Amino acid sequence: MKATFALFCVTRMICTPAWAQDFSRGDPVGATMPLGSRAGDPTLEMPPGQRLLSAFGERPVFSPDGKKIAFIGKSYGDAFEYDLTTGRTRNLTAHAPSEGFLRVHYLADGSFLLLGPHLPGKTREETRFGRIQMFWMDASATHAPVPLKMGVFEGVAVSRSSNLIAWSQMKLEGTPPRPAATVVQTGVVKVHDGTATLENVREAVTTTDCSVEAQDFLPGDRGLLMPCYHFGTMPGGASTEVVSVDFATRAITRYPTPKSLYGEVEGIFPDGKRALVECAQDRSAGMDICVLDLDPAKPRYTRMTHIADYGRWKYGNPVVSPDGRFIAAQVGPADVPDAGVGQGIVLMTLARDF
Repeated sequence: MKATFALFCVTRMICTPAWAQDFSRGDPVGATMPLGSRAGDPTLEMPPGQRLLSAFGERPVFSPDGKKIAFIGKSYGDAFEYDLTTGRTRNLTAHAPSEGFLRVHYLADGSFLLLGPHLPGKTREETRFGRIQMFWMDASATHAPVPLKMGVFEGVAVSRSSNLIAWSQMKLEGTPPRPAATVVQTGVVKVHDGTATLENVREAVTTTDCSVEAQDFLPGDRGLLMPCYHFGTMPGGASTEVVSVDFATRAITRYPTPKSLYGEVEGIFPDGKRALVECAQDRSAGMDICVLDLDPAKPRYTRMTHIADYGRWKYGNPVVSPDGRFIAAQVGPADVPDAGVGQGIVLMTLARDF
């Protein structure tokens, strides 16, 4: 259904959707983030500045021009694209049989990067941690996805200025296998004659003290911002750190997270000074969105949403638009079988002086 909304025009001839006004500027994160017991359905009772774009979907990303949002319909399902101008949604991958996808990204040239299994494993865990690969698809989404023949642990970072990408691969040791190290690599998706290859692959850094996931490039593509997972150390399965790596020196900078807080870094703001973080006391019970000031000496967390006031609900996988004015995130109940599962896409508008 085509979305319609009134426009609210302010001074200097700037017109902004009425729903975009007065989004919360946030409040400092306290020592704890307890679940609330507010009655109702938060997807039907969204505060000013927030609206539900799609009643299904997970893991949204903005197009390079900020006019569209791509997302996954459901885990191991199709990829979709929502046009913010027309309000229309199109299926990007229904034309090509596959084993389904977990993530979709826009490359800087407008084409797509997809993550999913070429062949599924025997179990859900084997598929997710050992069978996820990268695929390239043309910008028109008319041809079959092209395998890039590279496995990946969790997500991929995509440059805003070129087809440079970064990803992690996990090294396992022992019986049963346990994470021993993660290797972060970079490469360039070269598009030619209607197909693509992954070239200039090189190692950026290897970590052994925790498992890192390539999340976002720092401004100028000089390094990466990453979550650093310590599995089995906190309610909900893992504790996290926010870290960055400098490509030139391979030095790792840490942005301390309060001990009582689960803080998984997600989308970075265009200026590189702040980032969105999934924040919770127990992520398996409920989760909100925080903004982290990327200052290792004063890593202040500001809570932007309060969906956990409803109890077992959560926001997840938030990303920032190229102009830094909008946040897209997934929404859904906390009681899901796997991380990254969502049941809707939400758009939030930040105040202009945020």
